[in-house]
Amino acid sequence: MVVLTGWWLVAAAENRTAAAAPVAAVVVPVAREDVRAEASVSVALGEAPGFELTVTGQGTVTTPPTVGAVLDAGAEVLRVDDRPIRAMVADAPLWRALSAGDTGPDVVRLQEHLATLGYYDGAPDGTFGAGLRRAVEKFNTDAGLGRRVPAFDPATVVWVGPDPLTVHEVLTTAGASTAPGTAVARGPARPDAVTVTEPQGGVAGLGDFTGGATLAVADVEVPYVPGSGAVESAADVAAVSEALAPGTEGVARVSAVEARPVAVVPASALVQGADGTVCLYGSPDARPVAVTPVGGGVGSAQLPSDLELDEVLTNPGRVDLAHPCGS
Repeated sequence: MVVLTGWWLVAAAENRTAAAAPVAAVVVPVAREDVRAEASVSVALGEAPGFELTVTGQGTVTTPPTVGAVLDAGAEVLRVDDRPIRAMVADAPLWRALSAGDTGPDVVRLQEHLATLGYYDGAPDGTFGAGLRRAVEKFNTDAGLGRRVPAFDPATVVWVGPDPLTVHEVLTTAGASTAPGTAVARGPARPDAVTVTEPQGGVAGLGDFTGGATLAVADVEVPYVPGSGAVESAADVAAVSEALAPGTEGVARVSAVEARPVAVVPASALVQGADGTVCLYGSPDARPVAVTPVGGGVGSAQLPSDLELDEVLTNPGRVDLAHPCGS
């Protein structure tokens, strides 16, 4: 009787969890802004370490780089998963996968690169058209990706800077795993330079710097190539040295030359699926929209300006969603 009475009392008690009011969906408009990508970096005067070659894909190193190898456009840098990763000589790296319909200065760099290698014979007009698609398919076949692969994956190349580079030091070994940003080799040291230490993953992961960038130390501003890790022009080094005086190191700011239109949403609106996909929702019963952030901070995320949503659900983690992210 005591046990039955206790069970009845528990069962009859108010269920506070069940009685709690459901969390209401909170939807806000998507902001549209023109923003200039910025990132804080550290700078120091003196001999800069050699330019680091980093990969943008993941896999297993099957053939590492070779010390003394001269990496001109198209030269094999290393092999990952038995596929060749080739050198790309350009003023700036490629920062996204490129496919039909894409436009921009990175498309121009791809066209010029494939023209140097003999794959592309069209004009470097910055538009990914049929001619570039055919060139990319040929390149991808030679890269071991199979036939008729129409999109260009930046993981198939390693940016070596604006000039050919000689491998001075190898930073990986056969059997090592790679991930985006893994350094695999280093070029010769660069004397009389300003060393620029970028945040983990590089400044390119913090915004769009494809139109060029500047490095600002106090009130001095000089050109800077994101990912290069150094300023080497004698005049620019002298200007930064004067700005740092009497010290030899300090904090600087890298800023994009061009402002870019972006869509801005609260960071809480982003949901990551089990497969790694990042999604937004217009409402709890809407299908997820896969997105790739291009910048932002603690409280907000910047997305490509062509985002189709005009409003987003800001609390997807606290309401019941009809469709999971990544589905």
